[in-house]
Amino acid sequence: MPYRPRRLSSTHALLVSTLCASGAAHATVAVLQPAREAAASQPLELTLLYTDDNAKVLAIDVPKELTVNLTNGDLPPAPVTLTRDPKVPDRLRLAPGQYRRVRFSAPWPDAARGTVKLDPVGFDASPMLVTINRGESQTQVAAAEHRETQATTPAQLATATAAANTQAAPTSTADTLLSGRFSTFEPIYFADGKNGDNLAKFQFSFKYRLHLPDDPRSRGFLDNLYFGYTQTAIWNLSAESVPFRDISFQPQLFYYVQDTGWNSPLYTRMGMAAGIGHESNGKSGADSRAINIAFVRPTWEFGDLDSNHLTLSPKFYYYLSKSGNQDIADYRGYVDFLVKYGSPDGLQLATTLRKGTKHWYGSVDSQLTYPLAKLIGSAWGGYVFVSYFNGYGEDILDYNQRHHWIARIGYSIAR
Repeated sequence: MPYRPRRLSSTHALLVSTLCASGAAHATVAVLQPAREAAASQPLELTLLYTDDNAKVLAIDVPKELTVNLTNGDLPPAPVTLTRDPKVPDRLRLAPGQYRRVRFSAPWPDAARGTVKLDPVGFDASPMLVTINRGESQTQVAAAEHRETQATTPAQLATATAAANTQAAPTSTADTLLSGRFSTFEPIYFADGKNGDNLAKFQFSFKYRLHLPDDPRSRGFLDNLYFGYTQTAIWNLSAESVPFRDISFQPQLFYYVQDTGWNSPLYTRMGMAAGIGHESNGKSGADSRAINIAFVRPTWEFGDLDSNHLTLSPKFYYYLSKSGNQDIADYRGYVDFLVKYGSPDGLQLATTLRKGTKHWYGSVDSQLTYPLAKLIGSAWGGYVFVSYFNGYGEDILDYNQRHHWIARIGYSIAR
């Protein structure tokens, strides 16, 4: 990722300028983005970069302490005070074009685990995410620190910082909420469409990591055990009293790794999920529907993961039990085959295909999404959402009923 210096707030910048030897001249002050992964055995460090971009010598007072709010997992934000490197004097003198790094450090709190968020206090800077490695394999962390230490010019320093930030990380910021415990799971959206009845559809979904490992790259079973929950509702807006046509409740317990480490020239990355799941509509009597399954879901990604790339993700499952829908395999089959193409920051098309064991029963469910920020401004989050469904069983109540095709448009929070 490109090097982006983070400027101090206007209050701090004013303080610096009044302490400069020349009246109007002032130094550029920035905080360098730390590496995405940090060794727990090493201190938490932030580096300020002071640069004299003027034609005169500058004298600058340097604070002795910096404070960051650290958000960690389920715990509320807590302030952490970093102290200045004792070798750095209270006042720096910079010649024109000269720069100086000033490091501030503090031990990582014992409770800090997984991916933590650092929010500098008094800085006009975005929060920073750092994954703490408490395991023994910390070679990349030390290598990143060594590259930065060897930098002798601002350009080399920027290159070293960028390299440290592009090290392979176990999680991505797009998939990280509440510092690695909660994260998105299936797409989250609301959309409305009409073909006959006016049937809106919405879904929310999350997964929760039960145990945060010492080593973020661990592929151990307990270290990657998740509880997931998805709820999908079909809402009949054209009927009297606008009732919900059906609601599907889907809790799951599963093992999941985004990258198995199994390398091949045929694909860029392979992930794996496996576990047990339940799906039911919470109704009784003749409308009751429920299944329990065991599943395995490998995921292969092809191409540049930061640009347009292809994802193939078949979910193979076996019915452990059925209630009210003994013949569901005739219409749903034993595989949900997901095909995705697009980029993380652009257009993406995702299609799930099902083929029942009987005749040509099955379904097609396609979702096209595009970042709202690219349409109406960077302050907006989420995606424009367009979907198309055709086939049997859009909801579990009507698993054996073929519906008219229906297209919907709406808004998606996660895709």
